[in-house]
Amino acid sequence: MSDPLEVFTLSLGPLQANCFIVVRGDAALLIDPGDEPEAVTGAFDELGVAPSAILVTHGHFDHFGAVAPLARRYAAPVYVGEADAAQMADPGLGPLAGFDIESVTSYTAIDGEQELTLAIPVTAIPTPGHSRGSHTFAIGDHLFVGDLIFFGSVGRTDLPGGSGDQLLNSIADLVRRFPPDTVVHCGHGPDTSLGRELALNPFLSPLRYDPGHRW
Repeated sequence: MSDPLEVFTLSLGPLQANCFIVVRGDAALLIDPGDEPEAVTGAFDELGVAPSAILVTHGHFDHFGAVAPLARRYAAPVYVGEADAAQMADPGLGPLAGFDIESVTSYTAIDGEQELTLAIPVTAIPTPGHSRGSHTFAIGDHLFVGDLIFFGSVGRTDLPGGSGDQLLNSIADLVRRFPPDTVVHCGHGPDTSLGRELALNPFLSPLRYDPGHRW
């Protein structure tokens, strides 16, 4: 019998972006370490594992601010959507907002949907809308969606590369593809499920009334 998947959440930095440690047996992945690298290393020390890879859902600084030091510490490869990779190499929004963000210049760019053959297998699914290069990482019956969707809300689309229509289409594609009880790990705030958001999220009312539509 295979080891169960365990997910540990750290809410990091002034913007309280969620960072996820995913563990199966002695294998681990790190998703969206946005700040406080010492808190992340402390969590791994306590768990007694180390990440074999770092996944970034999108290229906003509050989701990758601690990637560079953690990638060095663990000699872990970094994966990010191709359209957002340049934002990690030149994190202009971070310094403009008063954050000291170290550039990430070594990474593997994900182009389209890919199966990532890692210690814990991951399906990287393009879900643009919050940013052009946003990806959702599907691991078992868990979706790590970044800022695509939240408990009762959705990600903002007024930043460069955002699109409300793309965001709705991306969420609709996940709803069609995965069961309603699929766990959704959001970039900020509590976890939710696809079924809960489709039923109750006011921003998803177009999906409820016209589930087959493309915006």
